[in-house]
Amino acid sequence: MLEWLGDLFGLLWGAVVLVLSVDFLSDLLLLSVLYVVGRYVYVAFRGNIQSGKPARSFKLSSEEFGAGKELDAINPATNEKITTVRAFTPDEVNECVRRARVAQAEWAETSFDERRAVLQDLMHAVVEQQDTICHLSMQDTGKTRMEAEYGEILTTCEKIRHLIRNGEDALKSESRGVPLLLFLKKAWVEYYPMGVIGIIVPWNYPFHNVASAAVAALFAGNSAVIKVSECSLSSKDYFEKLFRKVLAARGHNPELVTLIVGEGETGAALVKSGVDKILFIGSPAVGKRVMEGASANLTPVILELGGKDPFIVLEDADLDHATEVALRGVFVNCGQNCIAAERIYVHNKILPKFEEVVAKKVAAFRQGASVNGGCFDVGSMTMPRQLEIVDELVQAAIQDGAKVLAGAKRDEKPGLFYRPTVLSNVNHSMRIVNEEVFGPVMLIIPFSSDDEAVRLANSTEYALGSSIFSGNAARAHEVARRVVAGMATINDFGVGYLIQSLPFGGTKISGFGRFGGAEGLREFSRQKSVVTDRFPGVLTKAPAFTKYPIPENGPAIVKNAIHFFYGPESPSGLWAKATHLCAMLQLLITLK
Repeated sequence: MLEWLGDLFGLLWGAVVLVLSVDFLSDLLLLSVLYVVGRYVYVAFRGNIQSGKPARSFKLSSEEFGAGKELDAINPATNEKITTVRAFTPDEVNECVRRARVAQAEWAETSFDERRAVLQDLMHAVVEQQDTICHLSMQDTGKTRMEAEYGEILTTCEKIRHLIRNGEDALKSESRGVPLLLFLKKAWVEYYPMGVIGIIVPWNYPFHNVASAAVAALFAGNSAVIKVSECSLSSKDYFEKLFRKVLAARGHNPELVTLIVGEGETGAALVKSGVDKILFIGSPAVGKRVMEGASANLTPVILELGGKDPFIVLEDADLDHATEVALRGVFVNCGQNCIAAERIYVHNKILPKFEEVVAKKVAAFRQGASVNGGCFDVGSMTMPRQLEIVDELVQAAIQDGAKVLAGAKRDEKPGLFYRPTVLSNVNHSMRIVNEEVFGPVMLIIPFSSDDEAVRLANSTEYALGSSIFSGNAARAHEVARRVVAGMATINDFGVGYLIQSLPFGGTKISGFGRFGGAEGLREFSRQKSVVTDRFPGVLTKAPAFTKYPIPENGPAIVKNAIHFFYGPESPSGLWAKATHLCAMLQLLITLK
C-alpha cells in the first residue's frame, strides 16, 4: 500500500506540472524527479526488512564441481580466448539438484515479505554492478553496450520490480465460484512451491536469461539449477556469485541458485535428474529432445522454442515510425532474438519508399566490438556455426532471386561479424523465409491486401510474436487477431516483454507454457483446489436420496433436478421446469 502511495505522490505532482507548464522536456524531467521522490518516500516509511538470520558463507559451484570436458570461452567479437572451464558431469548435476532440494525445503517456508526483500537486495546489486555485468555479457556474446544495458540490465530490473510489487497477488489464494447446487460450499485455489526448477537457457542474453528465470523461481518458493550455454561461459561464476552473495547475506542457503556448465550431456542429465519442472529456451529440435528426456519421469516442461515473427506494415502506417521500429526489430542483438522481426511484410503501395529508407540507414550502421570501447549499432554474432547458417541462407536466397540492398557477406575484421543485411524481392519459396535465421538479416516481402498479409504471416510453422503497423487502430487490431501467434504488438515491436504483467510464449512449434505475468509464476507453482463448508460448524450433508443404500426413487429425483437446473429458459422451458420441480418435490415427500 505504501509503495502505491509513493508512486502516486510522484505521478500526481508530475501531472499537475504537465498541465500548468508548456515545456515538455522540462515537464518530463520534473515528473521523473518527483517519481523518484515518491519512491524514496515509500522506502523511508517501509524501512529495511530484517531476515532475523545470521549471514552464511558460500562457495561457487565451480569450486566443488567440474570434472568433465574442458570448454574454452571465446570472445566472438575478437576471437580471443577468455578462459577455460570444465563441464559438470551427470553425477555432479544430480548432486547439485540434491543440494538445491535441501535448500528449497527451508526457503519454501519464507514469507513473501522476505522474498521481496531478497529480490530488492538483488536488484540493488544488479544496478551497482551493471558495468561488470555488461562487460561480461559483451565479452561472452559480442553484443553492443546499448544491447547489454537494455537487454541485460533494464529488462532484469523491471522483471524484479514487477515481482516485488505484484508477485504475491499472483500466488495468493484465489476464490472461485460454486454452482447453485452447492451454495453451502465455498471454493478457492492455492499455490504452493513446486520444488527444484531445472532451467536450460541460451547464450543470447547470458545474464538476463539466468536472472529472469531464477527470480521467478525464487519468488514462487523454489530453488533453481540453471544450465548456461557452452557459448557463454566466462560470466557463469560471476553471475552465480551475485545471487549467492545476496542470499547468504540474508541468512539463506546460497545453493538455492546453482549455475552449471556443459554441453548436451550436462543438459540431458539435468532434464533426467528428477527436478520438479523444466524451463527450456532454445530450438524446436532440442526442445523435442528435452520433452523426450522429461517423459522418463513425467516431468512437466515449459518450452520457448524461437520464432519467425511477422512484422506487417499496412499502407496507412506512419512510414518513418515503421521503418525505425523495423530496424530495431531486425538488428537488435545482431538479430539473435527469439522474437526478432524475421519477416517484414510491406504493402506494395509503400514498398519502394520503405526499401529506400532502410537501405540507406543500414548502410550507415557502425559495427564493431563494444567490449573494447566505442559506440556501435551492431555487434558480432556469437556462434560460429550460426554465422555459417546465416550466410548459407542469404546466399541461397540471392541465387533464388533475392535482391541485395545492403550487406549479405561477412565482415573482414576479426571476429564473428556478419554485415547487417537487407534483402528485397523475397518470397515464400525461399528457405530463408521459412527457417529461423537468427542473424542480422532483414527480409522484405511485398503484399497487396490484409488477407494476403495474414495468409503469409500464418504460413510458417512458427508462431511466437507479431507486429502490425497501421494508422487505423481497429484495422490493425483485426489483422493482429487473425495472425496466429502467442503475442501481438500494434505499432511497435517487442515492448510486451517489458510489460511483465503479460505472459510470454508462443504456439505451434514456437513452444508452449508461459513465463512472465501471473501465468508464468503459476507455472512454477503447484496448484491445489480446496472446497470446504461455507459456514463454520455447519456440515453440508449429502441429500438423503444420494445415500447408500440408494432409494428406489433416487434416480427419478436426480433426473427431475437436472431438468429443473439445466433445462431451457424459454417460456415453454420454464413451464417444464415448474413441472419437474413439482415432480421432484412429490418424490422427496414420498422418499423412503
